Amino acid sequence: MEEGSKCPLPECNPRGNFGREESDNPRTSPQPCQTHDDIAFHFNPRFDEGNVIVCNTMQSKSWGSEERKSHMPFQRNGYFDIAIQVMGHAFQVTVNGQYLLEYRHRLSYQSIQSLQITGDLNISCVTFSPSVQMSPAPPPYTPGYAQNTFVPPIYGAQMIPSMAVPPVFGANKPQRVPMTVYNPAMPFQAAFQNNFGKHGKVLITGNISYGADRFHVNLLNSRTRNIHLHIAPRFNEGALVRNTQDRGAWGPEERQISFMPFHPGQSFQMEIRNEGGSFGVYSSGTKIFNFVHRLPFNQIDMIEVGGDVALTFVQY
Repeated sequence: MEEGSKCPLPECNPRGNFGREESDNPRTSPQPCQTHDDIAFHFNPRFDEGNVIVCNTMQSKSWGSEERKSHMPFQRNGYFDIAIQVMGHAFQVTVNGQYLLEYRHRLSYQSIQSLQITGDLNISCVTFSPSVQMSPAPPPYTPGYAQNTFVPPIYGAQMIPSMAVPPVFGANKPQRVPMTVYNPAMPFQAAFQNNFGKHGKVLITGNISYGADRFHVNLLNSRTRNIHLHIAPRFNEGALVRNTQDRGAWGPEERQISFMPFHPGQSFQMEIRNEGGSFGVYSSGTKIFNFVHRLPFNQIDMIEVGGDVALTFVQY
């Protein structure tokens, strides 16, 4: 794909592996566009203004107020991956696998027709995930149907394996893509396509209920019901509890954290990574704790989420 081109969007959520920044590139701008050249989401890294990312919307040929983020995940002459998730209330942007920002809709996302990318960069691949019915506001959400070719249906969740554009320029065969679930019913349960591997990763986003008491995330074995990792924010105790359950018996709790990243009435992002001898757990890209393996991680084949939350996105 040539820089500066505009491509019509299928009815889907855009995700881009946009390639490599050129050495003299001051700015790069992938942006979903609407009819009459309105721009629903302008995402613009600017190296020439002190390494900031500017987000904005253009309507009737007039720019709105800018939203700026000083954290710059891009480097000149560096490869990068951008994922733009179209949620019911906002665009969520992930760069190189880590959450970067959220930009609330100013125009209806339903009228977006094309994706335009400009700037001095080489684009290696752009992929799309199929669209699903999205709520016009943050959850609670009434789910639709289940569709999945890899694992059994999950309680009415909408499950979409990512779909890639055919490789070009002799690219290698793509690896197995992660499973993505949008706006699942609660409580949520899902079987992994394969057992949790040494590079396994789970990404969860959602909204914590106002007045919430607690919620939990479990990684477990579906046959033994052993819980290899139990994560439980308990707001009435001001604690973030971690534990393991082996043959029905809970082990010692771990509670020490430097800060509590989860709060009632707020959205959240949690990422769980298998990092050698332990799980690394992150909130919006910031590591919050390690949990050393107490049971063999390769026996994990299932995830559960329950409690006072509404999920908007799960990827595993």
